[in-house]
Amino acid sequence: MSWQKFHPDSLAWRESENRQEKLITEEPSGLKQVMFNSGATFNSASTTYGVLLLVVSGGLQLDDGQEVKKEDLLWIPARTEKGTVTGRCLAGTSVFELQVSTPLGPAEITLIKKQAFAWQSFDDPAGRPTQPVQVLMEGNLSILRTRFVPEYTAGDHWHDFDTWYFITDGDMRFGHEGVYKTGQVRQVTGGYSYGPEEPGDDGVEFVLVSIGGPVMLHWADMEPAPKGQLQ
Repeated sequence: MSWQKFHPDSLAWRESENRQEKLITEEPSGLKQVMFNSGATFNSASTTYGVLLLVVSGGLQLDDGQEVKKEDLLWIPARTEKGTVTGRCLAGTSVFELQVSTPLGPAEITLIKKQAFAWQSFDDPAGRPTQPVQVLMEGNLSILRTRFVPEYTAGDHWHDFDTWYFITDGDMRFGHEGVYKTGQVRQVTGGYSYGPEEPGDDGVEFVLVSIGGPVMLHWADMEPAPKGQLQ
């Protein structure tokens, strides 16, 4: 599919050691939600893919003294030695875990603290109004956090690379796809246009992950999407 809408709350938890898991999808990348038991030990595994963690609730107290709080992100690159990142889970800790194929993403373990990044304007070459963003990571794995006020609408547009949207607060309608609410996830194949994006009455905040390159904004009425419009 060129787009997918995921409702993690509708999936059943599966018991695992010191945790519960929901397998959300395996295509085009693996995505699951993990709920750790209170006090459970967190221990990174050695994998052939990178792992991006987004904290939904609770937090992780890492053994190096750093704390990963709600809405923070933690990037663990592929082939990181097992046990390199260790810590203890606080009560009610839940995370989204997105698998990212090599060689994407930085080579270093990266903690992305929400409060460490200033909000800034998203510059549109066409000069059209946009909304503020936090630039959390740049490169072949790019991550933004953005918030839309209720009055803002983004018309039909497209991005070059596959993107994942994690709705962290509020809700937003994406064209014919319907409304995405807090905790839901959207995945779109790059090169397809869609829209409009219309936030709900209280606005919306979300994390946008671009797999393969930077988040470039193309307006469909000025630059037709190479793969056409989402159906």
